[in-house]
Amino acid sequence: MNDWARVLQHTRRRINPYDFATWFGPTRLERTETMRLLVRVPTRLCKKRLTETYGVLLQAVLQELGMADTQLEFHCTELPPPASSSSTPSGANARDALKKVVQLQVERVTIKMIQERVGEHFGVFPPDLKLRSSSQAAVLPRQVAMYLVKQLTSASFAKIGREFGGRHPSTVLMSIQRIEDRRRIDMDLNLTIGKLLDSLR
Repeated sequence: MNDWARVLQHTRRRINPYDFATWFGPTRLERTETMRLLVRVPTRLCKKRLTETYGVLLQAVLQELGMADTQLEFHCTELPPPASSSSTPSGANARDALKKVVQLQVERVTIKMIQERVGEHFGVFPPDLKLRSSSQAAVLPRQVAMYLVKQLTSASFAKIGREFGGRHPSTVLMSIQRIEDRRRIDMDLNLTIGKLLDSLR
């Protein structure tokens, strides 16, 4: 068993099966160097999620395995889109154009799209997700929507809070953590979120 396989084995115990299959399942060890593991990932979004969402967890796993000084590097196999034949920007313009294209691809799922899809699924109007209502009919869909926004976009907790009725970032974080916890024990909710994720990608 290679070092990355050992990392995966320990990581699998710490997160829910759907997230593991989504973000860790497609990864492959490319090669091992001195104090470095080079891991191949299929998309830029996958690389971003492994680095930002699971970075701390992966460091904890490495320490647990006695590899605290080992660095993880994720290499993406997703090719940038072909350049337009009508114009061929060069130099700084080319870099700026590529950066904008990458950002658009990462952000192709918007908060509004997620609110509409969640509202449609749970039978609530998207504006209801922004109300300061403690009704369970609105609370669960709102928490699910916040969770999906964090999974599928690069929006900060502050931005998510603004898009859901001006809620405090700590409230957003708590809502997301509640959904993460419930996914581990509520298989119906886990299946629902899996379907919503698939429909939004």
